[in-house]
Amino acid sequence: MHRAVQVSCPLTKRKKDIIKKLLIEYRKTAKAIASYQWFLFFTQGSFNRKANIKHLRSNLSERYKYTIQYHVVVPVLDSFISNLKNRFSEIVKNSNLLEKTKRVLLYLNKNNEWLINKSEKAIYVDYKNRTVFEYDITEEERLLAKKIFKHILKGWRKPKFNKVSLLLDSKTALIEEPKKSKHFDRWIRLSTLDKGKPIYLPVKLHNYFEKRRGKATQLLQIGEDGTLRIVKEIEPKQLAGEEVIALDFGLKNFLTSSKGDMFGRKLYEKVREYAEKIDKLQRNLQRQGIKPTESKRFLRLTERLSAFIKNEVRRIINRIVQLYAPRVIVIENLKSLYKKFLSDYPKEVKRAIVRYGYGELKKKLQEIREEYGIEVIQVNPAYSSQTCSSCGYVDRENRKTQEKFECRLCGRKLHADVNASRNLPDRVRWGMHLRCVKQALVMQVKEFLKNLHGERYKCLRSKARGLLSENPYFRGFSGTALNPMHR
Repeated sequence: MHRAVQVSCPLTKRKKDIIKKLLIEYRKTAKAIASYQWFLFFTQGSFNRKANIKHLRSNLSERYKYTIQYHVVVPVLDSFISNLKNRFSEIVKNSNLLEKTKRVLLYLNKNNEWLINKSEKAIYVDYKNRTVFEYDITEEERLLAKKIFKHILKGWRKPKFNKVSLLLDSKTALIEEPKKSKHFDRWIRLSTLDKGKPIYLPVKLHNYFEKRRGKATQLLQIGEDGTLRIVKEIEPKQLAGEEVIALDFGLKNFLTSSKGDMFGRKLYEKVREYAEKIDKLQRNLQRQGIKPTESKRFLRLTERLSAFIKNEVRRIINRIVQLYAPRVIVIENLKSLYKKFLSDYPKEVKRAIVRYGYGELKKKLQEIREEYGIEVIQVNPAYSSQTCSSCGYVDRENRKTQEKFECRLCGRKLHADVNASRNLPDRVRWGMHLRCVKQALVMQVKEFLKNLHGERYKCLRSKARGLLSENPYFRGFSGTALNPMHR
């Protein structure tokens, strides 16, 4: 597992210009390599890190081209396909297909056989019953797998490599110990577009780099603004906790846990302050006929907002891991963050939140999964804020205000975000990883009606009879299902 840690690297204007020109050619080359890798994927069924790309034209050296292919293009495309496989599996598992067809499709998906036929039979292992099944793969099943794959691929944006940073290894950027200099801890010998004319970048290490666990590698990243990061190799650290923690996004607090703790209480308040400043400045600039991107103050404010959101998101997740040491984190689908967070902010702030907040949260959750072995499960949050975490009754009137929740059936009172977070673990048990809102309601209603017939909720049946008859969520179910006394 690798992590990039920023270090200090003061650069002259000349060196910055050289790096910018290098980055432009780097990105062009990455696009050309990606195009060739897609050709390999559609003709051979997979990407190839070691593919021969000497025929691809570029102003970069062959060392640069193979570095880009090995460290940038293929890993990004593999990650893209991995996410696509997860979506494929999600669609198949929650479909109404025959069980045999589902198992064959999952086998084809697991072995990347959407386009290229490699296997004649599909092997499925039922770990619960410790049974192995072998199925013949029909042409109809292969065609269905191909259609599902292409349907998902058509709806997703392929990686474009328009904004990749320079990711370099010792073939193109050699990290060296200083021989005479006392002011810098490292020097980087960076190959440029001019053959035989490298530039040297000074590096000053800080305390965070030294304290960050892991061993420094020969990999490094250089951003468009000259920001330098050295990559460290980190050994995974398993946590001792066994807890399952659920997290709910809120409009007052960024995250609320199923334990009742609230995180990021001042996040929205601070974002609103930045939003008002940026919005006011943007209006003034427009009156003066100045583009916001040409204003140093505007760029500085948006940069500060982005840095604040990014740091706050990482701090909150680190605090949750430190406080609970959970084995599993159940969190509502990140799409809901997008909807909740963006509804009340100017366009420029929305853009910053999407780019740095949404992206940083996704990245941080992936980091804790890799670094600590924490399983992160996203579930459908639909109706979780209207459902009682005690009795399971779902009603629009249960949520009195943004913060107050009071169940109309059992009378349970608690903070609305805490209640919503406590409903999320049930969604995992039901397999609610879908984005279908209607299905979430149907399953919640069925689960409640099932529990209502149990001894635990016997005392609520009389009151439930009146509430269910006037609740629109329970329309469409049979009369016997609506009758709490029916067994």
